[in-house]
Amino acid sequence: MRRMWITLVLSVAILGILLSQTNLHAIVASFGRLSPWAAVAGLLVWAFINWLRARRFSILVHSRDVPPARMFSIVNVQNLLATITPGRAGELSYVLLLRQDGLVPGAEGLAGLVVARAMDFVVSFGVALGALLGVRGVLPPGSDRVVFTAAMLFAAALLLALQITRVSEAGVRVIDAALRWTRLGRWDTARRAAARAADVHAHIVRVQASERGLRRLWALTGAIWVASYGVSWIWLAGLGLPLTLGKVIFVAAVAGLATSLPVQGLAGLGTTEAGWAIPLVLLGIPKEEAIGAGFCLHALAILYLALLGAGGALHLALARRGHAAGAAPAARKEMK
Repeated sequence: MRRMWITLVLSVAILGILLSQTNLHAIVASFGRLSPWAAVAGLLVWAFINWLRARRFSILVHSRDVPPARMFSIVNVQNLLATITPGRAGELSYVLLLRQDGLVPGAEGLAGLVVARAMDFVVSFGVALGALLGVRGVLPPGSDRVVFTAAMLFAAALLLALQITRVSEAGVRVIDAALRWTRLGRWDTARRAAARAADVHAHIVRVQASERGLRRLWALTGAIWVASYGVSWIWLAGLGLPLTLGKVIFVAAVAGLATSLPVQGLAGLGTTEAGWAIPLVLLGIPKEEAIGAGFCLHALAILYLALLGAGGALHLALARRGHAAGAAPAARKEMK
């Protein structure tokens, strides 16, 4: 609860700072500049990205074959919930939806989510570092410190992804030691939590043991992020911003990091706009125009999430109803 309030306060503070640096006319003008064709093209590529994410999660599930359409709907709903909840708490909705609609054990779903996010961080931090190095010549003086920080974050993300099996194993050992040396082991809840942690570790080990599966996962992760930067290029071109491809990647990398880290408030207000506006200002875009672009692109992303999330929720609800309707006659037949 405290973390939620901290993220909300941070979000309101950033939002207030941004609004104090621009005016309503500049924000409205940004919406007016956006090409409708860019908005439509962005939606199509966004849906393709979620399809790639669904394919990646399907590889991470090995106990059951989840229908592709159902996994696609789960990803759409999870992305919506992850974005609108403070601190991206909705990320875990993937585990719950996968267990409810895919009948996949929670530990297996959580392990898949951890592996997918570790891979995302490696690619996003790596691209962000490369983009920083590429545009360093046009950044304000003193940017070397920013580049060094990005390099450290990338190294940490890479280490986490490559050593995720050891990290999860260490976590299991810490939990077991805590149960042995404290009185927590007497509680059923604590013992069940330790057992779940061990199950998650076992599923991560299984994923890491498949070289062919890992190659497919890395290929899909790369494709996801290439398509994500493609959406950013479509959006920024649709706003008429004069940016080269390298600068677009830099802006998209910073914006992607701002939206993926668990520090956002409700619906990412404030942090998302800042994630777009700050790199645009650093590249010489006028402050009012950059902030207006941030509000416009955030609104467009929320629209995409709402459309795809609502469609995914409707599909899952209809699938549950169909399953329940099919199960009822079978139950009556068994009773006879």
